[in-house]
Amino acid sequence: MSQAVTLKATPRTGKGSRAAIKLRKSGFVPGIVYGHKKDTASVAVSAEELDRAIRVHHVRMLELEVDGKPETVLIREVQWDVFGKHMIHVDFERKSRTDKVKVTVPVELRNAPKQTGGGVLDQPLHKLHIECLLGSIPEAIRIDITNLTLGHPIHVSDLALPEGVQVLETKEAVVVQLKLPGVEAEVAAPEAGVGPEVIKPEKKKADEEEDEKKK
Repeated sequence: MSQAVTLKATPRTGKGSRAAIKLRKSGFVPGIVYGHKKDTASVAVSAEELDRAIRVHHVRMLELEVDGKPETVLIREVQWDVFGKHMIHVDFERKSRTDKVKVTVPVELRNAPKQTGGGVLDQPLHKLHIECLLGSIPEAIRIDITNLTLGHPIHVSDLALPEGVQVLETKEAVVVQLKLPGVEAEVAAPEAGVGPEVIKPEKKKADEEEDEKKK
């Protein structure tokens, strides 16, 4: 399960692109908190702390403290600049730890094959779409490839998953394999209805927020 992370947020009163630019220059990321039949709240969070939570701890869920009041939230969408270096906006969705959610998690390969048979390592899936309880999102799906051999790829159906975690790609999808140079990799498509890696917001935002996030 992902490491528990708490992030402090402050209410945001300024609206529009100018206020958002000023926040970013001060080291903060503008965002919104919505869901659970509560009013949408505009907030600002430390860019450094949010970046660490996402890139280092690989969290999707965290405890967001707004004026000292903690709320369990899912990082529903993060918007980055064109270079993918700086965050420009973040959406938090209020959730309960017992809610089921669909997220993407990285695949981590452990060790190295004992025998390659002249094959080279090929990993068609570096991330997996999963469904599980919010409080049980794993940091990653880890695979020991010590016994991986040529002609015997590891499929989704072969994965040892944490309890309560369901992979949404098809069971026949190849996660990692050894293949001979020049031979086309075996890849299976994800199941219909599986979304892209970036999780899109599930509700419409006010025009002001949409304008702000685009700039």
